[in-house]
Amino acid sequence: MKIAVTTSSDKGLEAKVDLRFGRAPYFTVVDIEDMKVEVIKNSAGNAASGAGVSAAQKMSDEGIDGIISGNFGPKAFETLKNGDLKLYSFSGTVKEAVDELKKGNLEELSNPTNAPHSGLN
Repeated sequence: MKIAVTTSSDKGLEAKVDLRFGRAPYFTVVDIEDMKVEVIKNSAGNAASGAGVSAAQKMSDEGIDGIISGNFGPKAFETLKNGDLKLYSFSGTVKEAVDELKKGNLEELSNPTNAPHSGLN
């Protein structure tokens, strides 16, 4: 299973989970079977609008099975769910997030966690 974790740095398993899905600077992708890590720069993060939907499409194109982030806005949430991705919310490091997921301690989200446009600074 390939999980993408939104991160604010490219430090792999030690990176902190970014609270924003669409505007996170990086996606740290972890194959939870062998713990192989790949860091992908989020090219949608600086978009004037539609960052969440663009990032969601990128994750679908990458063959991701699930995503861990601090929050998901409604448009990104809908796009990701339509792509059959599993969504989880977590705060901590990538390693902690993956460990909690493997233990079954993360509950799959059934609703967005943010209002529209809340990731804008």
